[in-house]
Amino acid sequence: MPSLRRYRLPSIILATAIALGVTVVWLAPNADASELCGRTDAIDIAGKRHVVMNNVWGADTAQCLTVDQDGGFTVSHSEHDKRTGSAAAYPTIYQGCHWGNCTLDSGLPIKVRDIRAARSSWRIDTADADGRWNATYDLWFHTSADVRRSPDGAELMVWLDRAGGARPAGTLVARDVALAGAVWDVYYADWHWNYIAYVRVDPTDRVDDVELAAFTRDAIGRGYLDRDWYLSGVEAGFEIWRNGTGLASNSFRVEVTS
Repeated sequence: MPSLRRYRLPSIILATAIALGVTVVWLAPNADASELCGRTDAIDIAGKRHVVMNNVWGADTAQCLTVDQDGGFTVSHSEHDKRTGSAAAYPTIYQGCHWGNCTLDSGLPIKVRDIRAARSSWRIDTADADGRWNATYDLWFHTSADVRRSPDGAELMVWLDRAGGARPAGTLVARDVALAGAVWDVYYADWHWNYIAYVRVDPTDRVDDVELAAFTRDAIGRGYLDRDWYLSGVEAGFEIWRNGTGLASNSFRVEVTS
């Protein structure tokens, strides 16, 4: 939901290709793991081409992540028990910038009108998790190229799965919208920035080469996103209100083409 989110590993399997404005980073799971338990703890992955954050921003309750050496992460401990309001946390992996903390060689920021494609693959495991949570992309937009500050343009979420009655902020503005090979319900709220959430009607635990630019184009058509704003960060993780122990992000890839 809309939020003021604040927020060393060797042996990394990494493939990076930079050509014609394209940056690709693939992260696969590894048994060796580190632990994040501080509210704002984060780990730089693959020479800071990605960052994994514990990111407990909406509650004082405890949460820990185990992060393998190649960027997969699991919520190993959660004491969250929020019944109303915003989420307690958004543990995530991201590429680009998050409140001034920017990864390297991300292809971001990029002006929205210059995005030719923004493809991503993400695989998650929610089988062992109960509670109230979602599994979602979170795309952030700035109104200028100065992205080492808080976002001021838009937040665009793409919900793949949810449990326990989790729902987006704002108002339902459209049902059964066909985008990127699936069907979505669309929510909108006007907060500190424009908030747009696309909720998958049929939940899934994986997407392969999903075209995130399809959602930006749809948001432009609805008047919620400006072509002259900048995509500054692509995040993938779990908004958690209650429990969430066992939620796992197994692999993540994002490719932005200008």
